[in-house]
Amino acid sequence: MEGADIVITILMATYNGESYLAEQIESILRQTETRWKLIIQDDCSTDRSAAVAQEYAEQYPEKIRLIRRDSPSGSAKNNFFSMLSLADTPYCMTCDQDDVWLPEKIALTLEKMRELESACGADTPLLVHTDLKVVDSRLNELSGSLLYIQDLSAKRDALHQLIVQNIVTGCTMMVNQALLARFVPIPEAQNCIMHDWWLAILAAAFGKIGFVETPTILYRQHGSNQVGAKNAHSLSYNWARFRDRAGARTVLRDTYRQAGEFLKVYRAKLDTQQVRLLDAYSGIPLHPKWKRVWVLLRYRLFKKGFKRKLAQILFV
Repeated sequence: MEGADIVITILMATYNGESYLAEQIESILRQTETRWKLIIQDDCSTDRSAAVAQEYAEQYPEKIRLIRRDSPSGSAKNNFFSMLSLADTPYCMTCDQDDVWLPEKIALTLEKMRELESACGADTPLLVHTDLKVVDSRLNELSGSLLYIQDLSAKRDALHQLIVQNIVTGCTMMVNQALLARFVPIPEAQNCIMHDWWLAILAAAFGKIGFVETPTILYRQHGSNQVGAKNAHSLSYNWARFRDRAGARTVLRDTYRQAGEFLKVYRAKLDTQQVRLLDAYSGIPLHPKWKRVWVLLRYRLFKKGFKRKLAQILFV
């Protein structure tokens, strides 16, 4: 499986995904950029996911490797985190089990990564992500842009923006070894919301994030999506979110805890301004209402869009 020409490690986390797994692997095999290896780690699936992956590993032993976990990790996030140390190539990509990669996905992402490296240096922690096309279970297009349907902006990649709202979708992500070298095990993993969000914050704190506007994935929506695409332009969706005040507060509390965890792990390596920012945001629950709002205003800790900002002020 190893080879001098391999420059990208693709990490795929699987769990009970046999319905779409073969289609995903086939889309990786059709990539125009071929200097990759695929490591699939199955999280104790009870369906044929591991068997499907094993068939491909036997058919393409120089490209694909299957690892079967002895015990469940507990989540896709934990499964991915446990795999990061396996990426021994210059670049690493993470991959879901149920999407379809468009043929130029790796090539376009790698091109942007090389562009960033030329500008910033290969020793700078770098992350590149792309837009996605949202499709249904049969790959019929629902939206040409995930960022549009979720009312997000790829330009919101500064640390004070990312600790509040994630813009990086893990299945589009490529990171370099300089970023992986910064990653250390998270003492309280339950305080980390998702692996892609954590790595995006890491890149914002210590390096740079790049974006490819061209969608590179068919992001399949089905009944078992762990996260999925929500239409932030929908009145019914926004009304439901507004009515679910407990849920809104839980979402905000999760971001406070994640910021606090990041500060705990990386405090010694952060600059003074970053420490103050993370300390202020993670400490919001400790203050009365007026000071919570003051912290949001003082550090510009708002999500994108008027409705989201209003919800933050109401439910902070």
